[in-house]
Amino acid sequence: MTHNSQLNNILLAVFLGGLVLAGCSNLPGQATPTEQPGQVVDVQPVVSATGKVVPAQWSQLSFSVSGVVEEIFVQKGDQVQEGEILVRLKGKEDIQAAIAAAKYEVAAAEKTLNDLNKNADDTRTIALEAISAATKAVRDAQYQLDNFTVPQTQSKYSTTEALEVMQKKLDAARAAFEPYKYYSESDDTREDLKEKLDDAQADYNSAVKRLQYETDLAVAQANLNKALKDYTTWKDGPDPDEVKLAQVRLENAQAALAAAEAKLQDLELRAPFAGTISDVNVRKGEWVTPGQPILLIADLTGLHVETTDLNEIDAARVKVGNPVSLTFDALPGVEVKGIIESVSPKSSEGSGVNYTVVIKMDELPALLRWGMTAFADIRVE
Repeated sequence: MTHNSQLNNILLAVFLGGLVLAGCSNLPGQATPTEQPGQVVDVQPVVSATGKVVPAQWSQLSFSVSGVVEEIFVQKGDQVQEGEILVRLKGKEDIQAAIAAAKYEVAAAEKTLNDLNKNADDTRTIALEAISAATKAVRDAQYQLDNFTVPQTQSKYSTTEALEVMQKKLDAARAAFEPYKYYSESDDTREDLKEKLDDAQADYNSAVKRLQYETDLAVAQANLNKALKDYTTWKDGPDPDEVKLAQVRLENAQAALAAAEAKLQDLELRAPFAGTISDVNVRKGEWVTPGQPILLIADLTGLHVETTDLNEIDAARVKVGNPVSLTFDALPGVEVKGIIESVSPKSSEGSGVNYTVVIKMDELPALLRWGMTAFADIRVE
């Protein structure tokens, strides 16, 4: 083939290729798309995490004292009410005896304190009555003394001196009369001695009466003073020192009773809240020590999900109230809605930096159990 023929063939091929390209560009539906300004695609961000189903409230129970298990009242799976006795240690009888003794002492101390107040009222009333009686006695004794005339022979003596002098004169007059007492009453000597004896007796009687009147007055005045003092002591209530002592005794008795009752409570393990017994880790007759796990109780009516692998970057995007979709390994096809109830302010212990998020479920699937694995898709801003 000549050179001109080859050139013509090449030009023909180029021409036909151009026609084919032009035809393709005019086919329908093959127009080049044009970008429209301001167009935004709406995509909802999701944070995914794995979690565990746990009760909202649960507790591992243990004793605060050592002892031997006397009785176990529950078994695994039992429903219990708040305050119900679950396990008891031996030693109840001894402590009950101590409680009874402490209650007796409390009652005795209370009676002592009450008696002080009651006696104060009674003593105050008695003191008022004594004041009245003693005042009258003082008045009467003073009247008797004021109306008593001291004989001239005794005026220079005090009461006790007069009694002593008059006693000596009486003894002397009696001794002088003694030899003549059987003489005839008409005997002049006997008559004279008898007159002196009578005078001495009268003087002695006057000294005795004077002493009696003064003594009556002194006794009445002493009684009045005592009654006044008693009233002053009790008018505002019982003796403060005795009240303080009685109160200290009562407080000690009450403290002993509280200590005994606390010991009894220490022997009994009670449910801190209504729930289900999930584990029993002890047997009857077993020796237990303080802090040893005995029972596990949980409120299974309040299950929720706690995340286990939410990293710090995702945790920063999650907020309380964010909606959540939950699925479970053990429950295929079950999806539960919920919301974020709380976000831990501190990272969890363990490898990596992870934060625990609590998810509250809108409903609890029938077969959901404590410890099941959950997968959470959290919709965030």
